[in-house]
This record gives sequence, C-alpha cells and structure tokens, in this order.
Amino acid sequence: MAGNPKILISAEIIPSLDLDDDFASREGFEILIARDGQHAWDLIEKERPDLVFLDLYSASLAGDACCEMIRDDLTLQATPVILVIDSQRREDLARCLKVKCTDVIFKPLSNHLLLATSRRILGLAYRSFPRVPTRLIVRYGVDSRNLFHAFSVNLSSGGVFIETDEPYPTDQELFLEFSLPNVAQPIVCKAFVAWINTEQQPINPGMPSGMGLQFLSLSLPDLLAVWEHISHDNDPQPKIQAPS
Repeated sequence: MAGNPKILISAEIIPSLDLDDDFASREGFEILIARDGQHAWDLIEKERPDLVFLDLYSASLAGDACCEMIRDDLTLQATPVILVIDSQRREDLARCLKVKCTDVIFKPLSNHLLLATSRRILGLAYRSFPRVPTRLIVRYGVDSRNLFHAFSVNLSSGGVFIETDEPYPTDQELFLEFSLPNVAQPIVCKAFVAWINTEQQPINPGMPSGMGLQFLSLSLPDLLAVWEHISHDNDPQPKIQAPS
C-alpha cells in the first residue's frame, strides 16, 4: 500500500465523529468525505480508496446500492466496504449481507471504532497510545452476564493490557468493566483483542502472558476519565486497586 491509506467516509456518519484538522495526518490516513451516496460513488471511481464507510440510508444512493455497484465493478470489487446502520433490525442486516459488505457496524461511530475497524480491515499496526503502568481489576468476557476478572498491566486512552494465561483469540469482541481511582462510576465498554502475548510466542518479552485490548465503544466521559488518569499519573510505580 503506497503512501497513507485512503479512507472514504459518507458525510451522514461524520456528526458522531470528532475529526479535527490534524486527525488524518496524526493517525496516518488520508480521509475523503463524500457528501452523499452518489458523491461517494463518484469519489470511489476517481480516488480508488483503500477502505469505504457508507451510511446504509445515504441520500441519493443508499449504502447497500453503492456497495453492490462496487462489487459489480471488476476493478473495484475487492475494496473493503463497511456499512453503518442505525439499529439491529433484521431487514437492515439482511440488506447489508445481501450485497456482501466486508463488515457492519452500528451508529454512533466513534473515533475509536473508526480507527480500530480501519486498522483491523487494512491489517495495519496499531499506533502507540501513551500508556502508564496501572494495576486494576478488569472484568471481561464475551457474555456481559458472565465476566471473568484479571489484573491490568498498563492502560492507555486506546486500550488496556490484561494479564491472563487464557487469552481470547485476536479480533474477539469482549465486554469490559473496570473502575478508576476517584471515579464514581465504573468504566463499561466493548473492546476487541488487538494482540496476544504468550510465554511460548512472546510478541513483547518484557510483558507477561495476556492480551492487549483495543477500546471500541468508550463514551466521551469515560474517555476523558481514562485520559485524566494516565495524563496525571506521575508515579513510576503501578497503581494497585484492591478488589471490592
């Protein structure tokens, strides 16, 4: 992939994102904004983006119709297409599956979810978020009603590494819950397994066995709480929180 990957985003998705002027260069992407569905198709033909995010209900040309046009074009059909929908209504999911989109995600589309999805689909390395050693009890699992618990090793605004000898496979989506010192409410969000560190195959020999989790659905108040925690942590020793 020569240069920064191009990502096309339908304008209907933009209100839920925080795309400042430096976002694209900071994250290593070139962002193309399409006014509506027809404009998205025109840009796709002209710019040949590496990844496309389309609103299923886009004006002038629906997201699934645009995806179908991409799949019917021999020069474009391999382009990854993410359809963004409002709900889990059966008919909406059926529309997405019918046109063989690469993935389906639900509104609101956060910056974290945009970045995590883009890097996962494009096979790009995850950019390093500032992180601090932090030892917290983290509850996690596939089923929010049946969560396991483990200690975190470090924490960043992008995710958390937890210590475990039984990690989930890469890309597995999980429910997370953890509490920060001096924050009244627990942080509750979704995340996915970005990487795994094992004793047999250590990616980072300086880390214990475990898994690096990338946040997917961190709310703005929770993101600010995490950011404040890591930005004000001047203690070189890990913070330890006892189980409640």
